[in-house]
Amino acid sequence: MSDAKKILVIEDDDVARELMRMALERKGYSVVTAEDGIQGYEAAVKENVDLIITDINMPAADGVHLVRRVRDTPGIDKTPILVTTGFGSGHATFSLAQGATAYEPKPIDPESFLATVARLLDVGE
Repeated sequence: MSDAKKILVIEDDDVARELMRMALERKGYSVVTAEDGIQGYEAAVKENVDLIITDINMPAADGVHLVRRVRDTPGIDKTPILVTTGFGSGHATFSLAQGATAYEPKPIDPESFLATVARLLDVGE
């Protein structure tokens, strides 16, 4: 499955990261994971991903910082970014203003999450 869309999931919570990874892999996506914004940025530069999914509230470098860095980096600056947050729409609105493409509230609703991923990757469900 070499033509599978590659998705980077950046999430500091092990359980949430693993659940997203499993849901995405079941849909046929190739998934790379990272535990914080620093590892996530390095993976975004190195892995040539089709979509970045990031939590907003993380140690080391948060999701908003990551969004800004990605948007300022030629070669990955156009990559769609889906942010996830459990802190309400205020955080999501701020992230969108910083350059995120879309957001999903936490806890993640699998159906909505996968539909948003498909839309951002422009693939049919």
